Amino acid sequence: MSDTSPRSPLGSGADRPPGDHAAGGPAAEPGTAGPETVGVVGSPGADRLARATLLLRQHTDSGWKAIEDTVLARAQTLFRPSAPVRARHAFGDFFIAADVVVAELRQTIDATPQVAAQAITCLVGDDDVLDSVTIRLVVAYGAPLLEVAGRVHRVVLRRLDDLLGELAPWAEDVHTHVHVGDVSNDPRIVT
Repeated sequence: MSDTSPRSPLGSGADRPPGDHAAGGPAAEPGTAGPETVGVVGSPGADRLARATLLLRQHTDSGWKAIEDTVLARAQTLFRPSAPVRARHAFGDFFIAADVVVAELRQTIDATPQVAAQAITCLVGDDDVLDSVTIRLVVAYGAPLLEVAGRVHRVVLRRLDDLLGELAPWAEDVHTHVHVGDVSNDPRIVT
């Protein structure tokens, strides 16, 4: 196919109609002036540049779209196990994934001044009832550690009560272990 459309000086293809990525055919032979040759004819690297230009012009977004759809479909089929945690409301029992409980607790802890959650683990016992929560914290430098740990314990128990309803464990039934794993004065980590 012959291309009769005007070209920019460097043959960028910007003036081609949309979708006409390969108009003008393949790159010219080395040392010859063709429509896809860029740079000084016969100069070292001109052939490589011409080939790279041609390859870039053949790139289409539809190819990326096909890859994106494939990647998303694969990601959606992956199974990420999360233990169910039994909860109860007025209409009966229901289950919350332990990952959701962890995410909710992390958000609650991170909203607490002078502390951030570094790691949270939930263990489920018989009948999928929450048995224990282990929390590792980063605490602001100079904060009273026992006071911060007590505050975290209280907000975690309140949030568990909101999430699990009647099946929320009593303070003495859930073993909320709070470990201070780090102390930091970086305001990006703890506020």
